[in-house]
Amino acid sequence: MTATNWVHDIATERAYDIGKVLFTIQHDPAEEKRFFSDPSTYLQSTPLDAAASRAVVECDIAALYGLGVNPYLLRAYCLQLRIPEGDYLAALRSVTEEAHG
Repeated sequence: MTATNWVHDIATERAYDIGKVLFTIQHDPAEEKRFFSDPSTYLQSTPLDAAASRAVVECDIAALYGLGVNPYLLRAYCLQLRIPEGDYLAALRSVTEEAHG
């Protein structure tokens, strides 16, 4: 995977859509409940493509970052899922190391 996050001056439409989904489920209790009761079904009503939906459901931090998701929104999502800080940072490092390695 090529790291594409923060390469562009503005986020891609795809990155914006993923970020919007993450922001919504982080800030709207009803949407959070809907999402966590059946993530795959919830994501069918969003503009996310299959790869982005899979990354969200699997909380694939490296994939989401590579898709351009804002790292602050991504970290908040990881906090929501109680993913340890070390795991989050290791996933981000793996993307940058792969891109520069």
